[in-house]
Amino acid sequence: MNFSFTTQPATFLERPNRYRIVAQLRENDQIINAHCPDPGRLRELLIPGVTVHVSQASHLARKTAYDLRFVEHPEHGQLVSLDTRQPNQIFQEGLETGFFAPFRGYQTIQREVTLPYLPEATGVHSRIDYRLTDAAGHPCWIEVKSASLVEDRCALFPDAPTERGRRHVLELTELTQRGVRTAIVFIVQRPDADRLRPKWDSDPAFAHALVAAHAAGVEIYAYTCILTLQAVTLKQAIPVDLKPNP
Repeated sequence: MNFSFTTQPATFLERPNRYRIVAQLRENDQIINAHCPDPGRLRELLIPGVTVHVSQASHLARKTAYDLRFVEHPEHGQLVSLDTRQPNQIFQEGLETGFFAPFRGYQTIQREVTLPYLPEATGVHSRIDYRLTDAAGHPCWIEVKSASLVEDRCALFPDAPTERGRRHVLELTELTQRGVRTAIVFIVQRPDADRLRPKWDSDPAFAHALVAAHAAGVEIYAYTCILTLQAVTLKQAIPVDLKPNP
């Protein structure tokens, strides 16, 4: 998938809050504020002095004139996407090209679909990222998650507690128990992971919910990506390890 934006390099200075960073453009030394779309802690990536890549915001009236798109890994320079909005687009392109073997053969693709009934698990009407429908009218509900943290070639999710993410897992679990096909797909926005695990120490409630979902029949997949500043390509499926930390 080719990106619709262009970036320029900058030096990361600080992160005043989860959704804003301060950086210095390499081109003219200007100090700028950029929106950070990834609310995770990102402590191993956003270290003062590292190279980040930002794009100009499309809305001039915003408080932050730039968007943070990528960071170069502080140790080995690997490009990592921090744009949590991209995985849904990556997933859709993968559906359309037939990359995802488990989801081939569906006739229609719908995005951001509200659940048609009130799940007992959470008591709210949530939106799920995708609903696929086959020729017989059978749906498959899919939630897509973005992972950017990798340690010892293991992708970890979440980097910070995510009540919304846990709610989605509970809802998909309930759908599965009602006989509906569901899946959770993790898009790892970097190529250097061989497996994915829930990050038990960051959010044990999410991890336990994910284990229970898998036991109930929710399908769980993870895929890595190859990144450049101009495009992203799905790389390969990697196994998901749900065992608790030793």
